[in-house]
Amino acid sequence: MKTLKEIFNLHKGDIVSIVGTGGKTTLLYQLAKELKNDYNVLLTTSTKIIKPLKGTCDFLYTNIEDYHMNHKVNKSSSITVISKGIILEKNKLIGIDDNDLESVAHDFDMVIIEADGSKSLPLKGWKNHEPVILEKTTKTIGIIPVKVLDKNINEDMIYGFEEFQKFSKEKKIIDNQLIGRICSDCNGIFKNSKKELYLYINQVDSAEDLIRAISLSNYLRDNIIGKPFYFRICIGSSVNGIYYEFN
Repeated sequence: MKTLKEIFNLHKGDIVSIVGTGGKTTLLYQLAKELKNDYNVLLTTSTKIIKPLKGTCDFLYTNIEDYHMNHKVNKSSSITVISKGIILEKNKLIGIDDNDLESVAHDFDMVIIEADGSKSLPLKGWKNHEPVILEKTTKTIGIIPVKVLDKNINEDMIYGFEEFQKFSKEKKIIDNQLIGRICSDCNGIFKNSKKELYLYINQVDSAEDLIRAISLSNYLRDNIIGKPFYFRICIGSSVNGIYYEFN
């Protein structure tokens, strides 16, 4: 068993973009909580994200201009959340762009970006403008929840169902082959991805989940990795705080 820092090979200076479904925001804050022990961490989004709950960060700037005008460079370990603005009626933070990131990244040891949206649904198809990977990204983490395996394909559980059908085609059930298509298609989970790529198979909360995750990982290793994307596979349970690298 390893830490999140270890399975994603994180180092000072990394800018991590998180995409996919089934736990992006949870992973964002779990990474920040772990990394805060050693680093000054920036959390942000390039799309939209729910305003953080009280106690989940040390500093919150819902307008990046407020950060530029009022912040003092913090050298201690902390978690700072910065956004372009806020949609008050939805309690959502508005994403930053490449220029915004360029203007603040040097103040932090590590940057973690939620770079995709899924309306809290377990699967998605990607629209033309998705995901929004900023240019300075050094690592892209794609999340897929293991619990979708063996489920019937249902429009109610898929964000961007029309786009998703380009992967599913004739399939009625979500299986290893379909997840493989999502991971290998240029319009799939690693669309627009930068530098080092990781697939994080999430929600591996039981022995049965682990068996399915290992089966999926074996299939991806033998049939998908390198065609065209080279990515490392990690397995984990955000609920149990248990994480593994798949070799």
